[in-house]
Amino acid sequence: MNHNKWMKYAILEALRSKGSTGVNPPVGCVIVKNGNIISSGRTSPSGRPHAEENAINNVKNKKKLVGSTIYLTLEPCAHKNKIGLSCAELICTTGISEAYISCIDMDSRTSNKGIKILKNNNIKVIENFMRDESISLYNGFFSRLIYKKPYITLKIACSLDGKIALKNNRSKWITNDLSRAYVHFIRSQNDAILTSSSTIISDDPLMDCRLKGLEHRSPLRVILDRYLKVSKNHKIYNESPYSDIVLFSLSNMNKHLDEKKYVSKVQLEDNISNLDYFNIIFKDLANRGINNLLIECGSKLNTILLSLNLIDQLLIFRSGHVIGNDGIPFVNELNSLEMENLNNYKILSIKTFGNDVLEVRKLSNESH
Repeated sequence: MNHNKWMKYAILEALRSKGSTGVNPPVGCVIVKNGNIISSGRTSPSGRPHAEENAINNVKNKKKLVGSTIYLTLEPCAHKNKIGLSCAELICTTGISEAYISCIDMDSRTSNKGIKILKNNNIKVIENFMRDESISLYNGFFSRLIYKKPYITLKIACSLDGKIALKNNRSKWITNDLSRAYVHFIRSQNDAILTSSSTIISDDPLMDCRLKGLEHRSPLRVILDRYLKVSKNHKIYNESPYSDIVLFSLSNMNKHLDEKKYVSKVQLEDNISNLDYFNIIFKDLANRGINNLLIECGSKLNTILLSLNLIDQLLIFRSGHVIGNDGIPFVNELNSLEMENLNNYKILSIKTFGNDVLEVRKLSNESH
């Protein structure tokens, strides 16, 4: 049995559902017998049914499941579903004899309980199998459970020398078509996307996913508009029917955008620190079930977020253009005086899109 092969298949199944599972994590499941796949499944849109239930239900002749091996990217749940069974209990009714599980669930309702159910029913369990390959699927889910905040990714599109625009603020298009298309795919895999009033006023973006077939996977849009500078005439309030909007402001929003029924308005207290401001916002989003948050904004907000150590992951799309020192940088002065005090983002992967390069970097000295 090529166990690595089948777990990689399960990881791909989970990736296909990432960004569409609501409050639930994206899970992939593959069932194999005698070296052949019997079935596969992934978490359904909005989170139910779970991957295990889908994979098992796809097998018409349940006798084929007897003596098979199941590969799961996440520990099967131990809490009941609508038919009165947890996924762990459902697996135990099938005759499946062996389970390879990549990640232990951090949800207190399941953590190690699902595995215990399997073992108590004489199913052989191999835990933490290829965990390093699948753990990134659950950065957001675990962050929301443990830290009460989403996993926060900052996307930057810049020149070779780290500038996001010319000195006249022109930035279209600093990266190429392939890079921009991939950004839309990334949006489809995040639960929410956040931007600032300055970015909307400057670029008038839609902040949705416009890849054909994935429009319905557009994330919840989050707008930081402290003083209600964004008028109701901007595209983000008018031209994308695929996702709702959460608006955060320090201003009184009575009657503001009342005709926009898809806008949820949250007024924050004035005179709070930047750290408190963002912690309140991130907690609010976590309470809404947001696991993964993508941020696309300008250098001012980038600087604040990086200085406060609030960014978990960087996606840096770097083109081959050289703008020069008179261009607008993606981050302004951080006023650091000691090298040992600097945040370090270790590289996870590099992709190329023509002459563009995408660096995926994760904060290596995480402190939440």
